[in-house]
Amino acid sequence: GQEMIGHNVNLDIRGGSGALSEIQSALDSLWPSNAHVRCSIRKQVAMAVAEIAANIIEHARASSIRMEVHVHPNEVEVEFTDNGRPAEIDLTSIRMPGAMAERGRGLAIALAALREVSYCRRGSANHWRLLSHE
Repeated sequence: GQEMIGHNVNLDIRGGSGALSEIQSALDSLWPSNAHVRCSIRKQVAMAVAEIAANIIEHARASSIRMEVHVHPNEVEVEFTDNGRPAEIDLTSIRMPGAMAERGRGLAIALAALREVSYCRRGSANHWRLLSHE
């Protein structure tokens, strides 16, 4: 379920086909009460959230995903926690693939759009943290 607290939104969902649209709706619901967040930041956050969420749903095959969004005065922070398989990635080595590449663009797009994307595995959970540019 979705819980909205002022400038923050917390969303607990099951993985699967409807998860991505639930995540995007939750993010969209934040903006009317956060008019100070520039349109360009909203777009970058939405794009990165879509890419990371798709990655969690498709690759980690998580059955439970929690998204927490915190809107600060000068940045937007998004945290994902999921119970999927560990991500076998090194974020420092990700580069945008060539124009003809079929895959691998998602994380590169998210990294380009944001100031910070971090990932770690704690216990049996994956943790992603996304931070917008100011």
